[in-house]
Amino acid sequence: MIIAIDDSGDPGLKIGKGSSRYFVIAVVCFADDLDAEEASLKIKRIRRDLKWKPLHEFKFRKTSPEIRRMFLSEMKRFDFRVSLVILDKTDIINIVAFKKNASELYNAAILKALASFSGRMESVHIYIDGESGLDYRRKVRTYLRKNLPKGAIKELTYRDSKNDNLIQLADMIAGATRRSVERDTDASYLKIIKERITRIEKTIY
Repeated sequence: MIIAIDDSGDPGLKIGKGSSRYFVIAVVCFADDLDAEEASLKIKRIRRDLKWKPLHEFKFRKTSPEIRRMFLSEMKRFDFRVSLVILDKTDIINIVAFKKNASELYNAAILKALASFSGRMESVHIYIDGESGLDYRRKVRTYLRKNLPKGAIKELTYRDSKNDNLIQLADMIAGATRRSVERDTDASYLKIIKERITRIEKTIY
């Protein structure tokens, strides 16, 4: 099993002072490494067809609406499942643990999203976007190994999304999800990929 994880928004609780209202974690799960390779190859082909450079990255916030829809429509044909956590942080703004340390919220959201697959996780390869801060990267590895079943994780790697197509897939889904909850007019993004969504959680406690 291969899992790619990315987020949209931020886990900070200073809403209105720089922090986003919504925080989304997208966990993209491939049960078979061949399925993951085929999806990655398709993303490479889409990039080539667009005449983009090899390291031109698919990032939701930097991509036009037309390309977003095309990308999601093409990728929904592949065999993967998605688990989402969508947090409206106005609902949790008074939880002391999260106010003191945003990495607690980040870790809890990832664990909640992984719960959809935890019963089948054994020697899983987990790839996470390496843009997160050093403190987050250090803590999430320990947190997941402590809270997931023994032997669930074979490898947990932080990757530069520019070099990882599966992280880019997770980014596009996370971004589509956040945009869909922020703006009703953009709900179509999430509808495109809905058949691949296994679970949507809106709370982590």
